[in-house]
Formats: sequence, C-alpha cells, structure tokens
Amino acid sequence: MVGEMRSAAAKGVACIVDAGHPDMGRSFQFLKQLSLKSGMPIVAGAGYYAQPFYPPEIALWDEEKITHELIAQTKAEAIGALGEIGTWDTMTHDERKVFRAVGKAHLATNLPIFTHTNMGKGALAQLDVLESVGVKPERVAIGHLGGLTDSTAAVQKAICKRGAFVGFDRQGGPGDSDQVPAVLALLEDGYADKLLFSSDFSFASDLARRTDASHRGAMIPFNCR
Repeated sequence: MVGEMRSAAAKGVACIVDAGHPDMGRSFQFLKQLSLKSGMPIVAGAGYYAQPFYPPEIALWDEEKITHELIAQTKAEAIGALGEIGTWDTMTHDERKVFRAVGKAHLATNLPIFTHTNMGKGALAQLDVLESVGVKPERVAIGHLGGLTDSTAAVQKAICKRGAFVGFDRQGGPGDSDQVPAVLALLEDGYADKLLFSSDFSFASDLARRTDASHRGAMIPFNCR
C-alpha cells in the first residue's frame, strides 16, 4: 500500500480523505503507518456508516449516548472529519438518530461532515436533519450525487443553494460521461465552488498493481475529496 500511495502522489494526488471508521474495521494506526512511510497526508474520518452496517448497540443507544461516543472517537485519535455518515434508502429511525448525533458532535468539535447516499436517495433529508440541530450547510458535503440521472440537477442545485457541497465522488470509470449534463447545469448556475470530485476508491481490484497487470488502463487511485 505504501507503493500504491507513492504512485498516487506521482500522479498528482496531494491528500487522501479516508472514509472509514471503527464500525467498518478501520485501523487508525495502519493509516498513520501508511502516511508516515509514503509521505502522503491522510485525513481520517469518524462516525457510524449506515443502517445495514451499524453495530448492535446503535439500536439501544439514545441520541446523546451516540453523540458522546462520537466525540470520544475524535478525542482518542487525530480525526479530521465526521464521515462517511450514511443513509441506505429512506432514512430509518436509527439513521436519523445517528445523523442528529453527528450534527451535535460537529457542533462540539467543529469537524466537517461528509455523507453517503444510495446514489442520491434521501440527500435533502440528510441536510434537513443536520440543519435541524444547528449545523451550517457550509460545513457539509452530501455524497454520491452523481448517481442521480436528472440532467437539470434539481437536487444538486437545491443543496448548493442552501450552501452545502455536492459530491460527484465515483469518478474514473465508464459512468463519468453520464454525469456531464448535471455538472454543466451546475456550472452554468454558478455553483462551481460547491462541487467536489473524487474516485470513491475502495476495492482491491482497483489497486494500481492489479490494473497495470491486467492492462485495464488509467485510474484515479484514491478517494481525495
């Protein structure tokens, strides 16, 4: 992995935002080791991902307990963001509880928030819940909105208008061209400074050594937000 990260740096990647956290099995010490050995800065996330992946205790904890645990995560390690925080389809009771807790943890730590949507589903609901506890939209990036197929980019524009950032964060594959109309619509409306592009790299099959070996061509190596 050190070699992969050095390769990414040589191709222009200056920093990686890691979207994992403890409930995904992320090892902070491994990230630290990679960063030190490769010279690549890594911003580590904290949080709870989405309903299908929650640890069992989330169902038992109330909002305040989740907030306390999130703040404890940020104090235990050098965390740089709250994310990736997700909803799977329609926001569940537990997901709403987690989103409110993430908002409260943000207010206590001032760490920015980035989210996961299932290809754009429930994006506005995520922002609604975060704002309901006092989070300023300017501190939030709503993720995976390239999955929406509306060429007018109505949802993305609504998010930008409120001040939050829009994530087109599965770039580097055959689906990129499908997202061009929405991106152009956002640019034409003056929202260039609200758009974030990254690869959402997360599969071993996309490692540079494997793509090179199979001659599948160029790739965007890492999720750099």
